[in-house]
Order: sequence, then structure tokens, then C-alpha cells
Amino acid sequence: MSTTETATCQSCGWTGRVEETKELRDVWDRVLPGDVMPAGECPEEGCGAAAMLDQDGSDDDLRPALVALMLGLDRLRESVPGGALPSPVAANLQELADYARSALAAGSLVQPVCDACGGTSVQVDAWAAWHLDAQRWELHSTYEPGAICTDCDAECSYTMKPVAG
Repeated sequence: MSTTETATCQSCGWTGRVEETKELRDVWDRVLPGDVMPAGECPEEGCGAAAMLDQDGSDDDLRPALVALMLGLDRLRESVPGGALPSPVAANLQELADYARSALAAGSLVQPVCDACGGTSVQVDAWAAWHLDAQRWELHSTYEPGAICTDCDAECSYTMKPVAG
């Protein structure tokens, strides 16, 4: 049995099927690295705000939110010119980022599992940016709606599931 995915507008409160949303305009001006990607743009006339995918209540995985928190706090700290944050603010940002890192480390391992075949060889397109100080490419964001499962060799949707054992 398939379920209908729904979305809710973050501004006017519209709720409806994901298919009813409009294409999200100016995506990279509206979505920051680490943010959850909206399902689309609200279809209500004159609104145009982001409509976010509704959770069905069965997904209690906080890892995506913690990753977004950690990356957002790191980028906020790095974006201040000269890195001159007042020490209480810098300490609070560091504490929150460290909390997110420790919560991620303490949690069980998860992996993407193809909803069609149950395979774990799921790939998504991604954008990486060069980090000069670290001398490596760092993940900037992923384009998860375009996942491909190499186990069944098809485009797929997937679910993040705990690694067994």
C-alpha cells in the first residue's frame, strides 16, 4: 500500500499533497547548506513560501537535524569577518556544535536503504566545496530527490535505517 506524501507551508499553513506544490524558485537563495530541502513552493496564490514535507511520525531519526545544526553552527562561526565573535557567543556556538557531534557519535549507525529492492548501494548527487585550510573537499549539500540504487540499477526513494548488528 502506498502512502500519499503531504507538505505544509511554513508561512500560510497550507497543507496538501506534495504533487500540488510548485517548483521552488531561487532554491540556493532560499535554502542554506545543511537545511532540509523543501518539498516545493506553496501553491496558494500570493504566498510563495516553502512547503516542507510532513513527517509521518514514524521517523524518529534526529541525525539529519543534528547534522544541519552542526554544519550551520560551524558555518555561522566561520562567516564572521575575522572570526571575531564575542567570547560568550563563540563558546555557546562551539558548545552547541560539539553537542550535535557527540549526539551523532553516540547514535546507532544508519544507512540509506532502497525502498524498491532493499539494497544499500544508494547514491545521490552532491556538491562539494574545497576547504583551503583542511586541504580537502568537504560536502556542501546533496540533491537527495535524485537517488539511484546501484543494486537494482534504478532511480529510487530510500529510507534511512539502522545498521543491523
